[in-house]
Amino acid sequence: MTCPSRPGFFNPLSPFAAVVPVMVVSSLVVAVQVPVLVLAVGLLLLVVANPRRGWRAALAVLALAVVISTSLALSAPLERVGASEVVLRLGALELERNQVLAGVRLGCKLGAVVSLCVLTGLLSRPEDLLRALVTHLRVPYRIAYAGVAAISFRQRLAAEYRVVKEAHALRGTRAPLPVLRPLVRAWTAVPALTAGAVRHAERVAASMDARGFGAYRVRTERHPPRWRWRDSVVVLVGWALAAWLAVSFFGEGLVLHEV
Repeated sequence: MTCPSRPGFFNPLSPFAAVVPVMVVSSLVVAVQVPVLVLAVGLLLLVVANPRRGWRAALAVLALAVVISTSLALSAPLERVGASEVVLRLGALELERNQVLAGVRLGCKLGAVVSLCVLTGLLSRPEDLLRALVTHLRVPYRIAYAGVAAISFRQRLAAEYRVVKEAHALRGTRAPLPVLRPLVRAWTAVPALTAGAVRHAERVAASMDARGFGAYRVRTERHPPRWRWRDSVVVLVGWALAAWLAVSFFGEGLVLHEV
């Protein structure tokens, strides 16, 4: 398992608790301004939260929103969105205003939710979030530490796969076509990875039994996550933004289904 990390600037639960109401409001409101605004704020926060990796995540989320908006606008049936004036005409292709709005609304909703989820991932590690669930929400630590073990298991498998791939490259693994060589190397790595996964699972189970894992109702932490004043501020800001969006735009109605 991974070693517990020292507490970060925020409690792992505070970003998650702050963005959930914003996600709900942006997903339910009809007004297209809400998901566009939430998406813009989410992209900005991605860059601010992690300047080194955040801009890449922001570009990926923006590209996803654009692709989804375009595809939905092109495929939106007029009988569902209603007839309106034509705003774009490219040869035989005609796009009406309601089609564009439907595509932009749903694409920005998905982009807003994804950007906020990625933001919580940049501000806290999954392992820290699971430990915070145990500390603050009393989630059974057997369940949470199963998730921690699965995360470390994935990291170990990734490292073993790199070793196996390098070994196959050194031995000159052949394929009928050069383009199929990566696929053949990945397929031939399955037996070695399976055997390594079984051995690692046995070692982890024996180690947990030797340390008395599950023998007590409460488990202590070396660096328990603490809830500080800045965590309360983050949650209050998120809930205040959600409340303002709800009060300002709920008058236009709710979306219970999309195109």
